[in-house]
Amino acid sequence: MHTPLVSVGIPFLNCHKCLMDSIRSIFAQTFQDWELILVDDGSTDGSAAVAQSIDDPRVRLLPPDGMNKGLASRLNQIARAARGEFIARMDADDLCHPERLATQLGFFNNQPGVDVVGTSSYILDEHRRPLQKLIVRETHEEIFKDRFRFVSVAHPTVMARSRWFRRFPYKETLSATEDYELWLRSGNSSVFANVLKPLYFKDDLLFFSFAKYARTKLAGTKVMRAYHAPELGKLNYLAYAARQYRQIALCAVYAVLGLSHLLVRRRYQALAPQESLEANEALDTVRKTRVPIRSKK
Repeated sequence: MHTPLVSVGIPFLNCHKCLMDSIRSIFAQTFQDWELILVDDGSTDGSAAVAQSIDDPRVRLLPPDGMNKGLASRLNQIARAARGEFIARMDADDLCHPERLATQLGFFNNQPGVDVVGTSSYILDEHRRPLQKLIVRETHEEIFKDRFRFVSVAHPTVMARSRWFRRFPYKETLSATEDYELWLRSGNSSVFANVLKPLYFKDDLLFFSFAKYARTKLAGTKVMRAYHAPELGKLNYLAYAARQYRQIALCAVYAVLGLSHLLVRRRYQALAPQESLEANEALDTVRKTRVPIRSKK
């Protein structure tokens, strides 16, 4: 049995329309020593049939159980099943830049003391063309500088050694903040870094959900209370929690007015013309990539 260097893990739930494009972006990688692990989290829209249709021995669909266990559980399942030395995360409704795996692996080779490497991201518009960018911080110290508010890591962009994911499993009781809790729990005994170049394409503008946003903010207060309330002090913690509630209220107003997309865009930076050109060229490469499909009998 071939042992790949990288295991790419995609958990999916009702992503019939976009799953194949996400898979296509892995086939488009300049680095090809990978396996792709797909995990169905209880889809009811035919997403599993998309995964089953791929005819390539590097693609594995883990046996479905028909249950909706949540992202944290499925990511732990991927970590247990991975054969590669490294595991790369991605979401089923996003796309990877063709150079993503090669660049992150190169980073590990140049800085072997690093445990987790993420990247910056492009943000797609309603036509799935690059509109803006999310630039993350580069060094461990910068990434955790404002840990009382956020950790500067884009969760679906991360790559880490498989043994790191097994040493630090996600807490499966959490929803919406499993990544933030993991960063806080592992940050003092791990080294994080980011590639500043955007190597990931996100559909944040298309799939923004106020309900999910509110759940994430509320869950974040619980994680903060568990890890940093003593360090912050009671008054500072209450101020932090109040700020979270204010942000939820503001987002609710924007949602009622149908202006959520404006609030989302405030998080990101504009693209320079050359950046837009390069991003579109990368997307075109992905879209022209062939994925082998099983013939129908």
